[in-house]
Amino acid sequence: MNNTLNYTSYILVFSLVWLIGEKLLGYHNTIIDWLPFTSLLWLIFIGGFYIAFLHNEYKTAANRSFSKSFKSLLKLSVYWLVGFAVIKGIYYQFVNPDYFNDFLVRGREWLIMIAASDENFENTIQMMEELLQLPTYLGVTTAVQFVFCLIYSLLFPAFSKSK
Repeated sequence: MNNTLNYTSYILVFSLVWLIGEKLLGYHNTIIDWLPFTSLLWLIFIGGFYIAFLHNEYKTAANRSFSKSFKSLLKLSVYWLVGFAVIKGIYYQFVNPDYFNDFLVRGREWLIMIAASDENFENTIQMMEELLQLPTYLGVTTAVQFVFCLIYSLLFPAFSKSK
C-alpha cells in the first residue's frame, strides 16, 4: 500500500510538472496544435512509472502472479486518476482559466479552413463549446487516461516475470 501511494505521488508530481511545462512552452495557447502529441508522449512516460512500480513490487514480494500485479497496477491507476482529476480541475480553474478559450479560438481557426458549410461550422462550434467545459473535459480526458491505465495494467504484468 505504501509503495502504491509513493508511486501515485511520483506520477502526480510528474504530471503536474508536465502540465505546467506544457503551459510555459505554449502548448496551452500559441501552439495548441501540438497538444495531442505532447499528451500522448506524456501518457507513454507514465508507462515508465508503471514499469518501475511493477519492478519494485516484484522486488518486495516473493510470489507475484499476473492477477496480483494487475490488481496492484489497477489500484495505482485509480489513485492516480482521482488525484490527477482533482489537480487538473484546480489547474484549469485557477492557474490557466484561459485554456478553454484558447482552445476554442484555435478550433474556430481550424474549422474556418475545413468546414463544408456554415451549418457544419456552427454545429461543430456548438459541439466544441459543450466539450470544452471543465466537467466534461475532465470526464473525457480521465476516460482516455483510464483506457491507457487499463492497457498498462493488462500488458505489463503479462510480460513481467517474478524472480
